[in-house]
Amino acid sequence: MFLRPPPNLPRTPWLWLAPYVAIGIFAVAMLVITALLQWREQDTAHSALEGDMHWAERTIENRLHGHLDFLSELARDQEFLQLTYEAFQVRAARYVQEHPEIGAIVWVDTEGRVEWVAPNESSLTFVGEQLPGMRQGALQEALRTRLSVFSPDYPDVKQQRAQDIIWPVQRSSSDLGAFIAMQSLEQLIRNTLPATFTARYSLTLLDEYDREMYTNSSVTPTDRQISGTIRIDLPNNRLGLNIVAYRGGGAWLPFLPAILIITLTVIVAGTLLQLRRHARSRAETEDKLRAAYAFRQAMSQSLITGLRAIDLQGRITFVNSAFCRMTGFDEGELVGLAPPYPYWPPEEFDKLQENIDQALAGRAPASGFEMRIMRKNGERFDVRLYFSPLIDADGRQIGWMASMNDITEPKRARVELERAHERFTTVLDGLDTAVHVADVRNGEILFANRAFQNIFGYDTVGRDSEMVTAACRPHPEALSHDPAQLTPDALPCEVFDGEIQHALSGHWYHVHERAIRWVDGRTVRVQMAADITDRKHIDEVNLQQQKRLEQTSRLITMGEMASSLAHELNQPLSAIANYCAGCIKRMQAGNYRFEDLLSAMNKAAEQAERAGKIIRRMRDMVKKGDPKRVPVHLSELIEETRAFADIEAQRTNTQILVEVPENLPRIVVDRIMIEQVLLNLVKNGIEAMHGMPVERRQLVIRAHPIDERMVEVAVADRGHGLAEDDIEKIFAPFYTTKPEGMGIGLAICRSIIEFHQGRLWVEARREGGSIFRFTVPMIEDDETDE
Repeated sequence: MFLRPPPNLPRTPWLWLAPYVAIGIFAVAMLVITALLQWREQDTAHSALEGDMHWAERTIENRLHGHLDFLSELARDQEFLQLTYEAFQVRAARYVQEHPEIGAIVWVDTEGRVEWVAPNESSLTFVGEQLPGMRQGALQEALRTRLSVFSPDYPDVKQQRAQDIIWPVQRSSSDLGAFIAMQSLEQLIRNTLPATFTARYSLTLLDEYDREMYTNSSVTPTDRQISGTIRIDLPNNRLGLNIVAYRGGGAWLPFLPAILIITLTVIVAGTLLQLRRHARSRAETEDKLRAAYAFRQAMSQSLITGLRAIDLQGRITFVNSAFCRMTGFDEGELVGLAPPYPYWPPEEFDKLQENIDQALAGRAPASGFEMRIMRKNGERFDVRLYFSPLIDADGRQIGWMASMNDITEPKRARVELERAHERFTTVLDGLDTAVHVADVRNGEILFANRAFQNIFGYDTVGRDSEMVTAACRPHPEALSHDPAQLTPDALPCEVFDGEIQHALSGHWYHVHERAIRWVDGRTVRVQMAADITDRKHIDEVNLQQQKRLEQTSRLITMGEMASSLAHELNQPLSAIANYCAGCIKRMQAGNYRFEDLLSAMNKAAEQAERAGKIIRRMRDMVKKGDPKRVPVHLSELIEETRAFADIEAQRTNTQILVEVPENLPRIVVDRIMIEQVLLNLVKNGIEAMHGMPVERRQLVIRAHPIDERMVEVAVADRGHGLAEDDIEKIFAPFYTTKPEGMGIGLAICRSIIEFHQGRLWVEARREGGSIFRFTVPMIEDDETDE
């Protein structure tokens, strides 16, 4: 693992001169070869251009001679009167179509007036048109010489350069006229020479005075151009074609290879110079490395901590002398070995193999491994092994370095202390009394048994005692002594003894607290708290039973009938009083109608009749008779209940919302009883929203089937809601959350619903308030209306 530095080598400075000489010879040879290649390339380019120029010249001349041949055929047929106008149109139009550079072919008389034009749709000239100046002169020259003539170039109707090919026609010694082919010079170049030719060369058409008439490219040739000019000999006209080969780059391009060769030569020479400096620096570094290796070797061998290095496969690559002394093996006996190692006891193979596998996987704990190994003589001893990654100079991990310490004696002492502490904590954790010890000065909790942790949390040790026990601690004024002011001579001293109720859980504890001297000499407070909640609860239950017996003895004389009637008749009697009071006020004011008074008195009579029915039903209930159930519409019951509740709702600005499906089946109930249940729940909901903002005073009555035989009715308010304890007790007789309530309303409601084989319960709303729900049976298929 720790490689030894290389030995000193003899220095040979003359070896560095050979690369410089070789680089110079190579650079001169490359410059000569580059110059020869450029000369050969130039000569090849000129030869290729000359061949292409001759080919272009022959191609254009052949194209023009073809046009002359076609005109001569037309002239011969015209001379012998074998050419009609229709034949002329067919032949000439076909020829123009096959040769796009010919815009039109015309027949003119001796005066230069156009008589025939082919094709007919040509817009270059028209029948009856007179040839202009230079074109007329070219015609007269052809008629005079009786030879074909090429006119000078002129701009056509498209402002492109064009010329006329004129072939005169005579019969005997008289002139008949001439055939003229109107030829576009631009189309001549484009259609005669292929696209591959025009892509490689810049072509410029020149007249006989070397004036440029047409060019196929707007790109200006570079200075490294290879060009030439050809002449096309035509009767009375000489056209020239200047051909320039496209060449990339500029005038500096031939010198680029030489520049690159010289630049690379300089770079290589500079690199060699840097390598020479690097070699010299490396030699100096090797000298320092030898010194550092000797120092580190001496340091590792002088440590009393055993060091062992392994590679990524677990093979030992280094051990120091302390490791060898601990195990009794020499370095030569350990280096190169893979697990299992010879210092592993046979009985510990599985555990030690698991530890080495975990370390090689990079999962060794930061606290190291505590293990038992053996010396060469078989003696067992305990060690702690710490692993850390071994990183080379390139930042790559090449293995693991382990440091080993003998912990046999420290472990024995620690075991004894742990056993003593275990006995101490076992006794205290077995107590039902909560015990903790806190420093008097800073309040830090030094010890807490299991009972204390169950009450105040399992992370209390080390925290501030005043904060942890804030919910159950004696008031400072209740202490008999201030623990911080006690002197060592006054210890131990009792500080507090009394009963305290836990502010959060409500449990009662008998707390006994003393100030004592701790094992390190500081003053601490020892507090013991015994749970006496059960005893307190028994005392409270006894007291409540006594009060309930007294209340029951007073109420039993009233009887169930009086209590029920007092509660149930409250609503109809209030309605009767309100109707009567309203009629009296209207009669006193003189502002009334007979119909209104009659309606109010009818409603009062209905309420009186309803009160009578309630009395009869309550008497039946007392006699334990079954309620009289008939099929009714739930929506009708809710509307009647709402009519009674609207008086209270309008007074308190409460909005009552009803959400009942139209197709809800009828229910089979006692109409008066269920109406009383609804009215009681609605009235309780309205009262629960007293003190709430007006916009929150909404009471909703909902109903929906929950299965094939039961309907659920819900009355939801947005009031202050019920506590969890109240939800469990709210239906108990004589239990009420109202200051003036009797506590029997909901109990009677539940008994009514249970008479109807239903269920009444309450739930808390997430957005605030309560929901009272009850279920009643629906009408069955075999039941009929009464």
